[in-house]
Amino acid sequence: MEPAPLGESWQRVERWLEERGSARELAPPATAADIARVEEQLGTGLHPDHALLLLGHNGSGSFCLPPVHRILSTDEVVTAWRTKRKVWGDGSPPAYAPEWIPFASDGAGGVLHLDVSRPHERIHEHDKLGASHLSSHPMWASLPALLHHTADALETGRYLDGYRRPGDDNSFLLWED
Repeated sequence: MEPAPLGESWQRVERWLEERGSARELAPPATAADIARVEEQLGTGLHPDHALLLLGHNGSGSFCLPPVHRILSTDEVVTAWRTKRKVWGDGSPPAYAPEWIPFASDGAGGVLHLDVSRPHERIHEHDKLGASHLSSHPMWASLPALLHHTADALETGRYLDGYRRPGDDNSFLLWED
C-alpha cells in the first residue's frame, strides 16, 4: 500500500492533536528563507520530503514520532548534524556521512536521518553509540510512510511497531511500549 502524501498525513496528525488541545505544541512553518539558510549551512540540499515537513511545522514541540523522536527545527537540524559530524565524521568511510541529514531526535544523542545522496532509501537511525535499531516495519520506508503510519495509529489507537499512541490524558505525547 502506497502511503498518503506527506502533507495529507501531517493534516491528520494536526487534527488529532487539535482534538486534544495539543496542536499549539507544534511550531509554525519554516519559511523558504529558513530552508535556504539550513541548506547553505549544511552545504547540501535537504531531502524534498524533509523540506516539506519543515514547511508544515518547523519542529514538533512535545509531540513525538514513534517511539520517542521529536521533529527537529531548522536550527536543530544544523546543530544535530554538526554534532554528529564532529563526533562520528572521521574515518574512512565516516561513521556519520555528510549526506546524512537528521530530521528527528530522541533527545539522548540519537537521530533519525535521510541520506540526501540516496533519496529513495529508507529512513535511517544513528543512536548515541552509532548504531541503528529500526525494524523492517513499513513505516521506516520513507518520511511520507512514517507520517502516514503515525496518523493511522493516532486515529485508530492500533499499535505501531510495538508502540501504542499516547493516551488522551497524556499531554506530553510520548508513545508507550
